[in-house]
Amino acid sequence: MHPKQFALIGGVIMLVFGAVAFIPALSTSPADAGLPLLNLETSYGLFLDIFPMNVLNKLALVVFGLAGISSANRLTTNLPASINFSRWVFAVMGIAAVLGLFTQTDTLAGYWPLYGAEVAMHAVFAALGAYFGFVLPARAAKEITSRFPDKERRAS
Repeated sequence: MHPKQFALIGGVIMLVFGAVAFIPALSTSPADAGLPLLNLETSYGLFLDIFPMNVLNKLALVVFGLAGISSANRLTTNLPASINFSRWVFAVMGIAAVLGLFTQTDTLAGYWPLYGAEVAMHAVFAALGAYFGFVLPARAAKEITSRFPDKERRAS
């Protein structure tokens, strides 16, 4: 898979997941699910009985989804934009996954639920972002310089 494909497919998944999560029938209420109280309980619940989410989670997914789709569809700069998108996914989702591991930070001061299955989902997206944002471009650059060593000397 290519960074452009990751940006597009990951963006579509995030956009759909974030938009569908706004459907109240697909979420269990916080009281029924035994979720901790938050300072921001707008659209709060257990989405698909798995993911604790409130309006901030859902809006962030929609924004990330639109950013991924947009970066993959840029006419002339879609590869660098897709790589940058992947790096942002790695950074933001990685931080969210780590914060979700600690009880002191797993609700971001009561405004953003980052616990439970959210930790695993953030970790998966962070790992994919790291691969498509850092590992794959570095591997491609190394392969290009090994195939065309004269290009390296001319550039310097």
